[in-house]
Amino acid sequence: MDKSADSTSKRILGQKQISILIHGLAWLIFLSFPVLFFNNGQLEIKEILFAPAFWIFTGCFLILFYVNAYLLIPYAIRKRKFISYGISIILTGLLLACYLQPFDRLMHIGRQQLPTPGEREFSSRHHPDFPPPPSARHSPDRGPGQTLGQRPQPIDIASVYIFLLTISLAALYRIVTYWMETQQKMQLVEQDRMKAELSFLKAQVHPHFLFNTLNNIYALALTNDDAVASSIHRLSQLMRYYMDERHSDTIDIKIEIQAIQDFINLQKLRTGPNCSISEHYAGLEHPKTIHAFVLLPFVENAFKYGLSTIEPSQLSFEVILTPTSCVLNVKNSIATQSTEQHRTGTGLKNVKRLLEHFYANKHRLTIQQEDHSFFVQLILYISS
Repeated sequence: MDKSADSTSKRILGQKQISILIHGLAWLIFLSFPVLFFNNGQLEIKEILFAPAFWIFTGCFLILFYVNAYLLIPYAIRKRKFISYGISIILTGLLLACYLQPFDRLMHIGRQQLPTPGEREFSSRHHPDFPPPPSARHSPDRGPGQTLGQRPQPIDIASVYIFLLTISLAALYRIVTYWMETQQKMQLVEQDRMKAELSFLKAQVHPHFLFNTLNNIYALALTNDDAVASSIHRLSQLMRYYMDERHSDTIDIKIEIQAIQDFINLQKLRTGPNCSISEHYAGLEHPKTIHAFVLLPFVENAFKYGLSTIEPSQLSFEVILTPTSCVLNVKNSIATQSTEQHRTGTGLKNVKRLLEHFYANKHRLTIQQEDHSFFVQLILYISS
C-alpha cells in the first residue's frame, strides 16, 4: 500500500472513531435529561436508573434512531420503497403513542413517589406515623401516568413529539453520512485519476527518442568514439529512472535533476554546430523532495519543439534551489518544422493538472510564447 492509500485509510479510521465518540456523547446527554429532571430530592439516581420505565423510554428511541438510520432509510432509497417507508413510520408512531407510551411511563416514576393532595392534607392534620386514608392513596385502577381523578390519556403527545424529532435527526444523520461518503468516493476517484495520469506521464518514453539515441550511439561506435560507453551509461540510467520512479510518490530533487542532465546529454548527440545548449544549476546543497516527472516534461517539450538540425537553435535550462523554493527556467527557439506540425500540447496539459493536484497554491507557472521563442518558468514553493 502506498503512502496516499495509507493516509486515506487512516483518515477514514479517524472519522469513524470521531463518529462513535459523537454518538456516545449525544446519547449520554439524552439519557441525562430524565435523570436531571427527576433528581429533585424526591428520587435518587439509583432509583431512576433501575426503573424499567427509564430503559423502556431510552430503548424505544435509541432503537428507533438506529433502525431508521441504518435499515429503513437505506432500504427505502435503495429499493425506492418510499410509500412503504412512510407507512412503517406512521405505524411505528401509533404504536409508541397509543400502546407503549414511553414518556408517560417515564413520568409515572415521579408520580409514584410524589404525595397526592389527599396525602399532603392528611399529613398536615394527623400524626405522620399513621398511614393516609385509602381515599387519598393512589387508586389501583389508575394506569401509567395517571393521578387520582384524571382520565386516561389515549395518546402520549410527548412521545409523538420525541418520535418525530428522532425520525428527523435520523434522516438528517443519514443524509449527512451519504454526503460525506459521496465526497470521499469523489476524492478517491480523483486520486485514482491523478495516479493514472501520472503513470501515463511517467510511461511516455517516446519511441523516436530511443530510436534516435540508439542511432547516435551506433554512429559513435562505428568511429570508436570514447563517448559510446558514457552515452550507453546515461541511457541506461535514464531508462532506470523512467522505470523505477514511476511508482514513487516523491523523490529527492537531485534524482530528477540527474535525469534532466542525462536527457540533455543524450540529446546533444543529435545536435550540430548550429545548435546552442546552455545549462545552469544552483543551490543543489538545499535538500528537497518533489514528485517525480514534474520538471523533466518541460525539458522534453523544449527539445521536441525547439531542436532543429537545419536551422539555428538555442535552448537554455536553469534550475535554482533556494531554502523555500525550486525555480525552473526553460527557454527555446521554435523550429520551423515544429510549427508546421500539429501540436496537441497533451504533455504540458498533464503536467499542469499534476501541479494543480500535488502543488495546489504552492506553485506558479508562467508560459510565454513569442514568434520565434518559447519561455517557461515554474516556481515550486517547497521548503528544505
